[in-house]
Order: sequence, then C-alpha cells, then structure tokens
Amino acid sequence: MRRRSWSYLFTALLLPCLLAPAIAGAQASNPMFGDKQNQFGVYGAGSTGTGSPLSHMGSKVQYTEDLGEIELQYSQPSEFFRLPARSSVHLIQIIGEDKTQAAFGLMQEFLLVPNLEKFYAGVGLGMYIKERVNDDRINSRFTFGERLFLGYHFDSMTLELYWRHFSNGDLTPINTAYNFFGVGTVWNF
Repeated sequence: MRRRSWSYLFTALLLPCLLAPAIAGAQASNPMFGDKQNQFGVYGAGSTGTGSPLSHMGSKVQYTEDLGEIELQYSQPSEFFRLPARSSVHLIQIIGEDKTQAAFGLMQEFLLVPNLEKFYAGVGLGMYIKERVNDDRINSRFTFGERLFLGYHFDSMTLELYWRHFSNGDLTPINTAYNFFGVGTVWNF
C-alpha cells in the first residue's frame, strides 16, 4: 500500500509540471530565436557507441568509436502544443572507417524548459533518408533521428550541446543505431 501512495504522490507532483507549459499562453518570442525568424546551424559530434540508448545507461560503460558527424541545419520558429519550437531541415555527413554516408531529413524540435531567458533545453524527432542501404548498423534508407539539446542564446548567436540517436525503429533486422554527442553554433538572422 505504501508503494502505491508514493506513485500517486509522484504523479500528482509531476503531472502539473509537464502540463504547465502546454496550458500557459504562447510565448511572446521563441528563446531559440530571440526576435529573429531564421537560423543556420553548424554542428559537429563524435560517436558514443552502438545500440539502444537505454542499453548504455546505468552501470554499463559507454565506449567510443572512430565516427564523427557534421551537420548543417536551417530552421524557422514554430509552436508545438503552445510550446516554443522550431522546424528544421538537416543535411548530415557521418564520417568514419567504411561508414561514411550522407543523410537528409526534417525535424520538429520543441522546448521542454521554455521559460528561461537565455538558456533552453529541448527534444526533437525527425525523419531522414540516408544514402546507403547496405550498412552494418542500420540496414535501411529510412531512418528516425532523436535529439536532446541544451542551448544558450546570445544576441545573434546560440551555442548548443546535443545528443543524437539514429535508428530505423526495427524496420529491418539490422538496427544497431548510431549515437553522437556534440556541440553546435547557430546563427539567428
């Protein structure tokens, strides 16, 4: 009985925190953009290992591979259930031994912490088409991409730290995934 009361208490405290941004009115400005309406970003990252993101949490040690990611992004401000968001177009190059390939995709990102003045944190989900089908990690052209990010907004520039996961959602038997951690510089104009 005591365990159940803790779950009710946790739900009662967590639910208002999750719903408050959705219930609040729309933001006057988007913290990712300030008063601008366009963004161009350059991102660079290194691999954090293969597999599901959950398989590397806890006591298991993550390992590093010789893979990198370079990404160009163009974005415009939008809203997602009244949360500040951005709609983005991505051009990605994954670089590594026998794994070099390009990907093109669209992503919708929204802020989880929208009410801070200069800092912001969010999550994004995108769909991508990559150039290689015969890949020992993701054996399909169609790929999903998830991203968690933390940013700091200057006047016309933003710096972002991010973690990105690519997989095909088990559409094929081969879906080991790509995971990257990196930094980006974003110009608002």
